[in-house]
Amino acid sequence: MHIPDGMLDVKTFTTLWAGGAGGIGYASWWIRKNLDGSRIVLMAVLAALIFGLQMLNFPIVAGTSGHFSGGALAGILLGAWPACIVMSAVLVVQAVFFGDGGITTLGANIVNMGIIAPFTGVLIYELFQRIRSGRISKIVGAFAGAFVAVVASSAVIAIELWASNNAQFFVVLGAMVFWHALIGIGEGIITAAMVAYVVKVRPQLLEKRIGSLNDDTSIPQNKSSLRSVCVVLGVFAAIAAGLSFLASSYPDGLEFVYFGPEGPGGSGIGAAFEESAYVTMAPLSSYILPGVDNEVLATIGAGIIGTVLTGVILLAVVTLLKRRKG
Repeated sequence: MHIPDGMLDVKTFTTLWAGGAGGIGYASWWIRKNLDGSRIVLMAVLAALIFGLQMLNFPIVAGTSGHFSGGALAGILLGAWPACIVMSAVLVVQAVFFGDGGITTLGANIVNMGIIAPFTGVLIYELFQRIRSGRISKIVGAFAGAFVAVVASSAVIAIELWASNNAQFFVVLGAMVFWHALIGIGEGIITAAMVAYVVKVRPQLLEKRIGSLNDDTSIPQNKSSLRSVCVVLGVFAAIAAGLSFLASSYPDGLEFVYFGPEGPGGSGIGAAFEESAYVTMAPLSSYILPGVDNEVLATIGAGIIGTVLTGVILLAVVTLLKRRKG
């Protein structure tokens, strides 16, 4: 779902850059004022986990693939505004170091995956909690929130492509929503599984209002259980990076819709464009570690570096934000 350079016109990507910058600015202010310092490590681990899981493209049907996005999961576990910072860190590392998603379109990717997805996921999740509370409601709400978040983000991307005069509105909207509804099933399953684990070991993480990180003070706090959650999620991140060489080579939903089943130059529904040469300049372009002849080891090495780098950058940024509080 990462939009590359050239797919959006100037008026569209500059508008979205302004929206993304505004979202990050407010999210940073919110974190300085409201973030519980004990959650900083959790944010870093989640950022690393989401980066690792995004590398694992899974095949869908008809020669297309999908990958985990993570916005809904981050929003449900942390709150929507902290999730914005987590997803922005992931997207910046992917664009700058891996050439995955454009530099000019980074603002659009942050809006789509870092703002719309977390807020949509949290809103749907909270709706389920208002209807009925309990373990099953949390798990089902997580699945529904993640599914709707992916579909909503894909619909917004369709609007952005149409606004850039690169695709017909109803054609691209229908195609994006259809394929990402299938991808959303995988997103929902992964998100529900993660939430089911958290419900079992530390349900306090889920006792919050939209955008809030303050646990219900009537619920006893257990720092050791939070540490265990961070350790387990960190292990999951390492495993995802280690398995990155198993990712499907099929084009993802956006590539499949825009370019066609044969990839760039195929018979898709989007207008032709020249992608920025920056992709080839990224130090770990195509998620391959330079200087390593074995493709499997090169992919694993790049995945491990990206996973660690994302977590470290997020940890440093949020720690700096908290030190500037007040």
